Amino acid sequence: MKKLVGFTILSLLFLFCINRVSALSVSSSNVTIDKGGNEKIELYANSDVAISKVEFTLVYSTYDIPANFFVNTNYNDENPNGIKHIVNLGEEKSGKILLGTISVSVIANPTVKGGRVNIHSAKGYTTSGETISLDSQNINITIGIPVNNQDVIIEKDGKEIDKNLLDRIESDLVSVNIEKDVFEYTVYVSNDIEELDLIAVPKNENTKVEISSQKIAEIEDNKIIITASIDDIKQEYVINLSNKSDVEVTIDNSEFRENDSYKGKWVAISLVFGVFLIVGFILTKRSGKV
Repeated sequence: MKKLVGFTILSLLFLFCINRVSALSVSSSNVTIDKGGNEKIELYANSDVAISKVEFTLVYSTYDIPANFFVNTNYNDENPNGIKHIVNLGEEKSGKILLGTISVSVIANPTVKGGRVNIHSAKGYTTSGETISLDSQNINITIGIPVNNQDVIIEKDGKEIDKNLLDRIESDLVSVNIEKDVFEYTVYVSNDIEELDLIAVPKNENTKVEISSQKIAEIEDNKIIITASIDDIKQEYVINLSNKSDVEVTIDNSEFRENDSYKGKWVAISLVFGVFLIVGFILTKRSGKV
């Protein structure tokens, strides 16, 4: 009996030692975003082994739903402008590590009902040079229908007032097509553009229009805010900026497939463990000590 108990303990220790958590994870893998909307999703690296650097490739399936990675301010992205990101942690860390956020947007006039963001080819590196493979992660996006009536229409003196204050947004550099009840748009900007030239044209000449800085170096969170107001009515139009060169190389037209390789590994491990246990039991029984 002592041999059987000892064998079982050793087998469990063996199984425990190979149980190394190595994967990417996100705060939400299934999201619904309205037309013209945006969602920020946290990206984590999970590793029982202390790592100092994480690299991964981020692609999305359609121009209508672009996604961009923004590194945690505590770390450094060595390749922020491409589809492959290299997050330098500065020092070795283990457990659940917040790498940054993935900003997913839906354009005002999408031609699809949904899309997918795929983060793959992920690896963690230790300071000693060891490479840890991290399982990939998918984010599935469904395009919702915005319920804007309550926000767009208000009442004044018993009458409904439309909060669609702008008639159009003009620019020689980008294209923004204003739609009714849509107040967030995405435009694609080339690397050589240092400042945008957006001109907001209101429906009423008495409408006051203010535009935040259009200098690329001064823009915060990749957003330009246009504020239109008349009397006591005020409405913000949000223009999300996306790097045009990144978009051109980011689109992945191949079908995404979940990385289920770890499932096969665990099946094999379970079979090996079961064989060891049965053989140990038979040998112990034959020795006459059970």
